[in-house]
Amino acid sequence: MSAERTFEFIPREDPDPWIESTTASAEVRRFARESLRWQAQEIIDEVLRGTEPGQELARAGLRRCVAQNPGRPERALLQQLTLNHEPQP
Repeated sequence: MSAERTFEFIPREDPDPWIESTTASAEVRRFARESLRWQAQEIIDEVLRGTEPGQELARAGLRRCVAQNPGRPERALLQQLTLNHEPQP
């Protein structure tokens, strides 16, 4: 899945509190949100293109996060990063 294909399906009406609370214009907020999503998708694409066998578990976890956050690559990436940094029992 490339960033270009995903970018077309990003829901535009969904507010993000960290962006919506600023005094920036709606155009600037929209650009910031779309830019963040595009960058997150690029990172996801790069990780999923990896072929190292030792990283397959991380790729599988990232795929799961992407599936749980359709059209929201920034949230999928954040979820994966959060899961990777939670203390293990």
